[in-house]
Amino acid sequence: MKTKLLLVIILFISAGFTFSQENDTIPKAKIGLVLSGGGAKGLAHIGVLKVLEEIGISPDYITGTSMGAVVGALYSMGYTADEISEMNENADWEMLLSDRIPLNEVVFEEKYEYKKYIWGIPIRNYEFKLPSGMIEGQQLEKFFASLMWPLPEMENYDSLPIPFHCMGVDLISGKLIEFDSGNLQESIKASMSIPSIFAPEIIDTMVFVDGGVLRNFPVDEVREMGADYVIGVFVGFEEEVTKEDLFSLSDVLSRATVFLGIFDSKEQMKKTNLLIEPNLNGLGASDFAKNKKIEHYGEVAALEIQKKLYHLADSLNLSYRPVKKIDQPEKIFIKEIKVINDRPFVADRFIIKKSGIEEGSYVTKEDMSEAVDKIYGTQYFKKVTYTLKKLDNENYRLYFKVKESTRAFLNIAAHYDNQFGPGLITNLTLRNYLAPESRATVSLNIAENPGLKININKYWGKNQRIMDNYFVDWYQNEHSLYDNNIDIGSYRLNYFTIGGGVKYSIAVNQQMSVLGFYEIQRFKPKDNLRNYFDVPSFESYGHKGFGYKLCFNINTTDDNFFPNRGLKLDICYKYNFKPKLDYEINNIDKAAMETAAFFDEDPEDFYLGYTNLEMYLTILKKLTLSVKATTGISSGSSTGIGNYMIGGSYYTERFGYIPFVGMSFSESIVSNFGLLGGGIDIQIIPRVYISSRANIGFYTESKNDMLDYVANAPWKSYLKGFSAGIRATTILGPISIMYSDNDFDENIRWYVSIGYPF
Repeated sequence: MKTKLLLVIILFISAGFTFSQENDTIPKAKIGLVLSGGGAKGLAHIGVLKVLEEIGISPDYITGTSMGAVVGALYSMGYTADEISEMNENADWEMLLSDRIPLNEVVFEEKYEYKKYIWGIPIRNYEFKLPSGMIEGQQLEKFFASLMWPLPEMENYDSLPIPFHCMGVDLISGKLIEFDSGNLQESIKASMSIPSIFAPEIIDTMVFVDGGVLRNFPVDEVREMGADYVIGVFVGFEEEVTKEDLFSLSDVLSRATVFLGIFDSKEQMKKTNLLIEPNLNGLGASDFAKNKKIEHYGEVAALEIQKKLYHLADSLNLSYRPVKKIDQPEKIFIKEIKVINDRPFVADRFIIKKSGIEEGSYVTKEDMSEAVDKIYGTQYFKKVTYTLKKLDNENYRLYFKVKESTRAFLNIAAHYDNQFGPGLITNLTLRNYLAPESRATVSLNIAENPGLKININKYWGKNQRIMDNYFVDWYQNEHSLYDNNIDIGSYRLNYFTIGGGVKYSIAVNQQMSVLGFYEIQRFKPKDNLRNYFDVPSFESYGHKGFGYKLCFNINTTDDNFFPNRGLKLDICYKYNFKPKLDYEINNIDKAAMETAAFFDEDPEDFYLGYTNLEMYLTILKKLTLSVKATTGISSGSSTGIGNYMIGGSYYTERFGYIPFVGMSFSESIVSNFGLLGGGIDIQIIPRVYISSRANIGFYTESKNDMLDYVANAPWKSYLKGFSAGIRATTILGPISIMYSDNDFDENIRWYVSIGYPF
């Protein structure tokens, strides 16, 4: 009996073991995961992936379109759902969805003009051409390249840890294209190039836009890859919209291009085995600021059907299989460097040299990111990316792919401030147009206080760090003249200078210059000022003559108007050779002339020396501190023409204008001065700040008295002022509304400005 029982047990165990072995050999169903496009709504895919991982469902194939292609590509490379979630949380989507780089990565000669216009229109073949999209995708592709480092061009995306394909549409042929090989970062950027929002992605001879135009939900494609069971996550286009949803040009264009994609998605959805459609509670394709909330809604949608998902995992005998992420070495060896440029007005050697990467060297992904920014910072290009090709023996060939900027551009901006009134700025920028390796800008301020700037740089040297510089600067401003803090009348200042010289860029953020010029400056008092001085016959007074200027400048700040960090140092010396008087007086009355504050009968050579230091630091993410020290000296030999104008908060590059909060613009005309200042900016919501500024300063008639003043002058004798208010960066440019006061008169001042200054 015992023998029979033992035999039964052995047979039972053997049968179970045999059954287990046979069961392991039964092929499991292949799971396909399809992720739709939908802009910011596609971030819901991350939440769904989290739940699938927890339940134990791992896809064998992934297809995606637009944002679904982004999330799908990262997951297929081996990033976990939690890792992708962390990327989403830390991503600066506002920056990624722009072509802006920090100011400290822009070459010095481009800094002042960088991103200071509301609208730019390319000019090609002497015709105005609207840009092909509002965003080129510079920051996005750089971001993708960093995440996919150092993934080279691939013969087949099926060799990824999870096979992956994504969709795009070729505008030239009108065909739907399935990306299954090539440069992965280019493929996903092409897949998400929404018409009118993103410029099309050019790959070889094809021009790609968002795959959602024809195939926003690629179920057929994942079936063809080998999927037996398809899980689809759809956050695509709204089927029903109202007229209020079609307010802007981009709204209309985007809607017009997706009709076929909407109808196709309905058919594709029928072919899924399990469809997940997150309820995003009204959040839309542009709501990247709600990135974590959208991700959460995706997780909620998957949890609502978790019983179905658990049943699926059990019925198909599924279990979570973490995949090995693609190998990401810290450094790779660059054996060769090439440039891909369809319109090569800029020499390849210049691009490679600017990158800072050399053949025969090791590089990190941080090195490559910096190299891209250095090339893009020259402003010759509207997009700069890179790709890698793996050679033998672990060596790589690096390709810089550049898209040159249109050689001629018309830029437009409007502005207003309560000192100079409204104005319209128009700017014409010409690159490599007048001559090879040149840049010319012509800016005109059409306003009550007009102005004109012409600047031409001709670069030379193998690194193009040296440039010949030619310039014209003209403006007319109306100023008030103050006597003991009282406005006694106004005058019109007409200034014109023309000149040229040499500038040398020591580094991206450092430059020195030697410039010669011819200068004309004329003061024309209005009736109220002539009556105050009782010189009704005095029409105008000024000077003209030659001079030179020496400058050394550093600017490592990250923005022209709202810097968060960095340093700015300007040291300039301006020398005017014996100027020639230029005045107009009707019914000459010399005694009356000599009472005019502007008058000097026999001016001598004069000079101005100026130093300005500013430092910015952001702490606690939303609090920016700044300090400033400025000093200026002069020869003091030419009353009325060798001086500084102090007051106001108006930002200007014009030499001799010194901001001082608590005073009106150019309220004090002084020969020598020193001031210290500080500021606090607190970000209350994105791009909006509560700001305050305070400064203290003094002035003297002679530069020799400055040290004595600092050592012995009482505290009460110093000028002190402060301001507080709201500042913001908007689509119109910087906006500032500031209240200011001081300790030396009873008058408050308001500083109001909207838009970019001239």
